[in-house]
Amino acid sequence: MRIIFQGDKIVSGTSAYTKVGYETCTRLAKMGHNIAHIPMGRANQMGKYGFGNVLIYPSGNDAFGEDASLQHYHDFNADMLVTIKEPWCFSHVFRYCMNFVPMAIIDHEPVSSAIIARLTTAYKIIAISRFGQLELKKHNMDSEYIPHGVRTDLYKKLPDKAEYKKLFGLDPDAFVVLLIARNQVRKMIPRQLRGFKRFVELNPDVKIQMLLWTPIQPTSPVDSVLGVSDVGVNLLPEIMQLGLNENLVWPKWADVEKIGGLPESDPQGMWDMVRLYNCADAHVLCSGGEGAGLPYLEASACEVPTMGTDYAGAPEYIGPGQAIPYSDYAVNNTPGVRYVKVDIDKMAEGLTKILNGNPEKMGRKARRHAEQFDWNIIMDRYWKTFLEKCETELYPLVTSSGTKSWSVNQ
Repeated sequence: MRIIFQGDKIVSGTSAYTKVGYETCTRLAKMGHNIAHIPMGRANQMGKYGFGNVLIYPSGNDAFGEDASLQHYHDFNADMLVTIKEPWCFSHVFRYCMNFVPMAIIDHEPVSSAIIARLTTAYKIIAISRFGQLELKKHNMDSEYIPHGVRTDLYKKLPDKAEYKKLFGLDPDAFVVLLIARNQVRKMIPRQLRGFKRFVELNPDVKIQMLLWTPIQPTSPVDSVLGVSDVGVNLLPEIMQLGLNENLVWPKWADVEKIGGLPESDPQGMWDMVRLYNCADAHVLCSGGEGAGLPYLEASACEVPTMGTDYAGAPEYIGPGQAIPYSDYAVNNTPGVRYVKVDIDKMAEGLTKILNGNPEKMGRKARRHAEQFDWNIIMDRYWKTFLEKCETELYPLVTSSGTKSWSVNQ
């Protein structure tokens, strides 16, 4: 089939959507499909070029590439356009004359009308969590379940945790809690810091540190689209008022940006994502809501126990880790999205369970969970099945015995 994807740049990007787009596009191309990609964020202003077997189109001038979608769709003679981004980001693409296939990234309940309204014209809808699939079903919308994946060949346990702790400026003898997140309201970082503070108080005789992998100050003053505000937070006052300055380590974000973000793997043995996870004794992302959660899978693949909020799609990706209850919720944007507030005491108790638990046993369970989301399984079990259904509908082979997919008879 001829499929064009639209999302974060798959060349030289480091975001979660970059990883999903890169793995999906390159793997589908290897499976024999004709694949193209429109990078968002004005990432490509140099014209069309080939990236392996994937054709990269110019980005257009719109932040989400909508002004380029229709032109590139017809130029590529595409069978469908798949978007890898929250549906509320789009203002026009769902109105165009094309087979629109959005990934329904749903991180809250009840699902916002801002999302539902943008899915009504879709040819197919991809749900990245069972939670999202159930939310859509409440609105009589059918969807195909295709979760995000993880490279378990790359993300794995490495031998020398103490050395990786020193690499990231940590005490090799400390119990290290790792928090990886964008600095934005939805991630509820100030509340997670309060939960970490309570954890430190519960364990006064233990040397504890948190590696806070995020910019301490917002990278831009305003990040608000269509009333869905996710502005950044100045975290320094929170850190100082909580008295956590001796327990927290964070990078100089200018240095992270200088290397283009943290790569997944660095052959020179310096900072990379795999070593980052391997420096941790526990991973935490108790945010206000996650549609999926690649860090849960990546940490689990590295045999690091993980925990997050028991809300939206997170528990499915946390697996045998700890899904922490929430005590309340807040509405922070125009569409009325409910972002929950993790229970601070329960979060501290959860970290204490990891501290006192058997790290090898917890690590093995985490790894087995991550292996179920290996990209090879995702492509074969979910993408292959989904595209065969689409192929039968779009290009049916009508025979005396019924309608079939062409690929079945090749």
